[in-house]
Amino acid sequence: MVLSLDISGVYVPGGKAAYPSSVLMNVVPAKVAGVERIVMVTPPQKDGSLNAGTLVAADIAGVTEVYKVGGAQAIAAMAFGTESIPKVDKITGPGNIFVALAKKACFGHVSIDSIAGPSEILVIADETANPKWVAADLLSQAEHDEMASAILVTTSEEIAKQVSEEIDKFVEILERKEIIQKSLDNYGYAFVAESMDAAIEAANAIASEHCEIITANPFEVMTKVKNAGALFLGHYSSEPLGDYFAGPNHILPTNQTARFFSPLSVDDFVKKTSIIAYSEEGLRAVYKDVERFAKEEGLTAHANSITVRFES
Repeated sequence: MVLSLDISGVYVPGGKAAYPSSVLMNVVPAKVAGVERIVMVTPPQKDGSLNAGTLVAADIAGVTEVYKVGGAQAIAAMAFGTESIPKVDKITGPGNIFVALAKKACFGHVSIDSIAGPSEILVIADETANPKWVAADLLSQAEHDEMASAILVTTSEEIAKQVSEEIDKFVEILERKEIIQKSLDNYGYAFVAESMDAAIEAANAIASEHCEIITANPFEVMTKVKNAGALFLGHYSSEPLGDYFAGPNHILPTNQTARFFSPLSVDDFVKKTSIIAYSEEGLRAVYKDVERFAKEEGLTAHANSITVRFES
């Protein structure tokens, strides 16, 4: 039996940027799943107001209540409940390291989507890639956070050099250049692989949140990439399409968890209950097998609860 959660909570960051897109990505799957009460928490701006775009997105998506609170304390409030903020069944949504660690600490008292780290992008490119476009795509994620990672894995040393040159040009003109530069200094890399198979092996080991495949045959390469939160195929499938427009959720696994986690979806807002119903005839056909299992484990009370039903 599949049932929707009664109440879910969504954390929407508001410190370094506004994220109305994250409101939609978290709330829409919950609404589709049938969650009736959706609580949103988001830190206010310095004057106490909330970003207008974030509020409009919340209204359109179907958020039922909004609280002006952010950080680890907002996660704790939703996990345990306060006089004003209700306890929720599940908390979803990205945040900084304090938010992520708070979700980790509260897991078990409340369900969470994942322990999300800073944004990540990895681009697999060959000699057919446009270096200016690759550079632009890498920087689209580097601007999120000083700890974001932007990685190029290419089979062409010339492409690696050209991308590096284009990045330097962009950094000089982009508005968030200080964040971008720190991100590149911390986690910006360009690797030259001996072959496409080696490039794919590296991509699978890194297991990036976003993986662009900009090659002559992206669909063929795609079949060998096993670990990625989302794949973007071809020269015109830029990562921001996934953030805003394409359709699949942009709440994605980070920190190599794409090896075993999936993007946020409707499935994250439902719970499943097992249903078991045996008739006398059905139980009679298998009860000796059940007794045997129970006795093998030394659990005689288990065996007895079956045996008593067939005593003469």
